[in-house]
Amino acid sequence: MSPTKRTTKAKRAAPKVKRATKPTAPAPWTAEIRDLNLIAYNVSNLERAKKFYGETLGLPVALALDQAGWVEYGLPHQAHLGINLWRGPDPMPPTNGGGHATLTCDDVRGAIARLRAKGVRCDDVQEIPGMVILGNFYDPDGNLIQLAQTLMPGG
Repeated sequence: MSPTKRTTKAKRAAPKVKRATKPTAPAPWTAEIRDLNLIAYNVSNLERAKKFYGETLGLPVALALDQAGWVEYGLPHQAHLGINLWRGPDPMPPTNGGGHATLTCDDVRGAIARLRAKGVRCDDVQEIPGMVILGNFYDPDGNLIQLAQTLMPGG
């Protein structure tokens, strides 16, 4: 019998497992305020508003309580945008002149063009050279929403 040649396989080192670092809470804004949780708008027609925010803008639903007239859009662990069905008895507060949500965007001009193509009322895009490009548009109740594209390095 002829001897059989044994081959030895080089031992492979076990892959190093990177241990995930334990997440830490972000630093609070102040001693009392940790972060921004929600921006909400009053709306006169919940179904129309849901179609606008969910279908036209494509925002993900985070929480929907239709019986309560409340829907939140956003991702876990981030600020949400909420809509609240105004039920009176007083008239709905005016939508112009109040606060607004500003959403981060990588292409404000393109986004405004696409919103206009969907029939959304939009203002002209404004650029502050070297800083930011802003695009304002309005939901069906006239609530102002703003897109912002930073032009500053690292921004």
